[in-house]
Amino acid sequence: MEWQETEQVNTRRRKKLRLLASLFVRGLIVLTLFSNTLQTMTLTKVWTTAGRQGEFIRSFTGSGILEPVMEASLSNKSGWTVKAVKVKAGEAVKKGQTLVVYESREAENRFLDAKSQLEQQQLSIQGLQEQYVEAASSGDTTRLRSAKRDLQSARLAKEVQQRNLDSQKAELLSNRELKAPFDGLVTKVGAVDGMTSASAGPDVQLASSGLGYQMQVQVPADICDRLQIGQKLDLRVGQADNAEALTGIVAGIENKESQLILVVAVKHESLRGGEQAGLDLRFASADTGGVLIPSSAIHKEGSEAYVYVIEERKGPLGNTSHVRKARVEIGDSNEFETVVLQGIFPDAPIILESSEPVADGVRVRVMTKS
Repeated sequence: MEWQETEQVNTRRRKKLRLLASLFVRGLIVLTLFSNTLQTMTLTKVWTTAGRQGEFIRSFTGSGILEPVMEASLSNKSGWTVKAVKVKAGEAVKKGQTLVVYESREAENRFLDAKSQLEQQQLSIQGLQEQYVEAASSGDTTRLRSAKRDLQSARLAKEVQQRNLDSQKAELLSNRELKAPFDGLVTKVGAVDGMTSASAGPDVQLASSGLGYQMQVQVPADICDRLQIGQKLDLRVGQADNAEALTGIVAGIENKESQLILVVAVKHESLRGGEQAGLDLRFASADTGGVLIPSSAIHKEGSEAYVYVIEERKGPLGNTSHVRKARVEIGDSNEFETVVLQGIFPDAPIILESSEPVADGVRVRVMTKS
C-alpha cells in the first residue's frame, strides 16, 4: 500500500516535469517566432516587379509650324509709284497674273524724248541722203566722200538711239506691272496706292502653292537613324479638336548647331501656311528576345549595368528573402522601359523601390502594393 502511494507521487511529478518541459519548449518557440517577427518588421521594405517579354517601341512626338517651301518678296525694281493694287492677302494667284500696277511720269517722258530723238535722227538721215545724191551728180569726189561719211555716221547714231529706245520701252513694260512669277498664295500685301514701291517692305509676298509647305522639328539622333529622305509620315494639321490627317514626306535632315533638324514637307489644297502640325513616330526596336523592365530598376557602375532581384532562401522557420545583385546586358531604352538582353529571367522579382538603400546579400521584407 505504501509502495503504491509512492508510485503515484512519482507519476504526478513526472507529469508535472513533462508539462513544464512542454511549456518551456512552447515558450521558446513562441519567443523565437515573436523575435523573428519583430526582426522581419524591422527589415528594409522592398517593392518588386517582374519583367515582360514583348516588342520594345521607341516613340517620338514633335510639332512645328508649316511654312512655304518657297516664298518670294516682290517689289518694283525701279521704285516707281504704286498706281493700283490688284490682290489682297490670302488670295490664290496664277503665274503671270498682275499683282500691282505702277506709274512713272519721269520714265514715260524719257521714253517719249528718246522716241522723238529717233524721229529726228530719221529726218537727219533723209537730208543727208539728198546731199549724197547731189554730191554724186556733181562729180565732186571730195564732196561725195564727205556726204558718204556723214550719212554713215547718222545711221550709226540712229542704231544707238534705237537700242536706247528699245531698252526704255522694255523697262516701261517690265516695271509698269508686277506679275506673279509662279502659282501661289499671297501671304502679305505691303503696296499702298500713291506710295513709292517697297516703302513699307515688299509690295507683295507670295508663297508657292505648287511646292507646298514644310515644318522643322528637332529630333534625337536615334530617331533620325531610322528615317530616310522621301519617307512618308503621318501628320496632324490644325487644332487638336479639329486636326486633319495629312501625309508628309521627309524632305531633309539637317545638322544645325549640333542639333538634328527633321524637315517634313506636305502638300494639300487646304493649307495656307502658319498651321500647327504634329507627328508621332513609333519604331520597333532591333533588339529582340530580351526582357522589358522599368528603366528606374537599372543601376550602373561605370560601363556595367545591374539590377537587384529577390532570392528566396529556406530556413528552419520558413523562407527568407534576400537581395541578389545581378549584372545585366542592356539594349534599347527610353525614359520608361529598358530591354535587358542577358542576366535575368522574365519572371525574376526585380526590386523597383526600397524604403532604404539595399546591398547584395542583405535580408529584406517584400511588400505588396495595394
